[in-house]
Amino acid sequence: MRAGFFAILLVLLTLALSCNTSGCLDNQSAIPLAGFYSSGSGRGISIGSVMQIHGVGAPGDSLLSASSASASSIYLPMRSAYSSVSWCLHYTQSDLADPAFNDTVTFEYTSHPYFASQECGAMYIYKIERVKHTTHLVDSVVVVDSTITNTDIERLRFYFRTAETDENPPEE
Repeated sequence: MRAGFFAILLVLLTLALSCNTSGCLDNQSAIPLAGFYSSGSGRGISIGSVMQIHGVGAPGDSLLSASSASASSIYLPMRSAYSSVSWCLHYTQSDLADPAFNDTVTFEYTSHPYFASQECGAMYIYKIERVKHTTHLVDSVVVVDSTITNTDIERLRFYFRTAETDENPPEE
């Protein structure tokens, strides 16, 4: 009887020591990463000093701004309690700073709670169903992967009409 008790105690102790107590190391937020591109060349462009992005219709929503002048992508959070989110793109260059040139991008989606693990808890996964946008400077918006999870990869691509510079000027 005593041997059985020690065997059970040994099994319980082994299980307790083998549990992961370091906590969750995974990213717990499903926030899509949007990259910015020129519609003419398809090359990435930097928007940090020429554009500001803020939420539309979200009380108390803050301005999302690129962290540096060379930013070529930004995270655009979804709202799990709603089925859509809209973002206003305001251009800050002097000749484009008029709000009449602002573009709006709206994502319609479904959200589903997902239980990752006991340590990581739950998060929402989003499935983008439709994208609508104005076309002042935005040429198109491409959804690379419509399922938004916590994997840190570019899921959205915004293509802008840009003035391309000639990389190989003619010889004189």
